[in-house]
Amino acid sequence: MLFDQALDIPEILNTDRLKLALIPERVRYSLRFKKTDLKGIKKSSGLKFPTKIGKTELSQAQNILCLGPDEWLIIADPKEKHKLKKVFAKIEKNYVVSITDISHRNVGLGITGQNAVPALNAGCPLDLSLDAFPIGKTTRTVFESATIILTRTGVNDFNIESWRSFAPYLRDFFTRIANDFRTLSTK
Repeated sequence: MLFDQALDIPEILNTDRLKLALIPERVRYSLRFKKTDLKGIKKSSGLKFPTKIGKTELSQAQNILCLGPDEWLIIADPKEKHKLKKVFAKIEKNYVVSITDISHRNVGLGITGQNAVPALNAGCPLDLSLDAFPIGKTTRTVFESATIILTRTGVNDFNIESWRSFAPYLRDFFTRIANDFRTLSTK
């Protein structure tokens, strides 16, 4: 284990209608480079960098998120770390690029279920309808007062990337939302 992943998730956040789970440990890299170098970097690295802001390349081993005109985030299985380091060394030889390991800073939460969209919209101002926020879309946004990166991975499935220090706050907020949902459903 690279970092302490401990975050207790209350039982109320483990239902068919709403489930919040800690995403297993991942390595995370922030990459910045000129958009004009994208084609060459994609070719030399073999990585599938999305070209459009807000798009995500989802795969079992790694997700690559395009967050800005010159900004990408790679989230990968820890087994990919050495392979990625070799790829990064190759990129750095030929291009001006900033590659920062932010694995220690971030934590990932998965939120799924029928109530995922209403739960997210309790603290996030985005239109999360499928038309406005389709599968594979990603964006930097806020949830209440916490900055997050939100990615839709399925119809009712989302990943939240946040700073590790915000994870207990997010968990507690979602717990209050789940309690409200339970109260409303019993009335």
